[in-house]
Amino acid sequence: MNLLSGIALTITIWLSGGVARAAAYLDPGSGSFFIQLLVAGLMGALFLIGAYWRRVKAFILKLFGRPVENNDGDEGE
Repeated sequence: MNLLSGIALTITIWLSGGVARAAAYLDPGSGSFFIQLLVAGLMGALFLIGAYWRRVKAFILKLFGRPVENNDGDEGE
């Protein structure tokens, strides 16, 4: 175990040992907040894939060994 792992393990054990039992609850708004987080994360991931679709497609095609077509839609260049 290296030094960084030892320090992280020590801090984790130290912090978890001092946690007292909490009388907490989730109110009805918490569920909708978590759903919003999931939907926003999904939409962000879809936007990111859409923005970099050519790179993603080229990576997948290269991964499976197919030649990459260079069709940018730019005819005159």
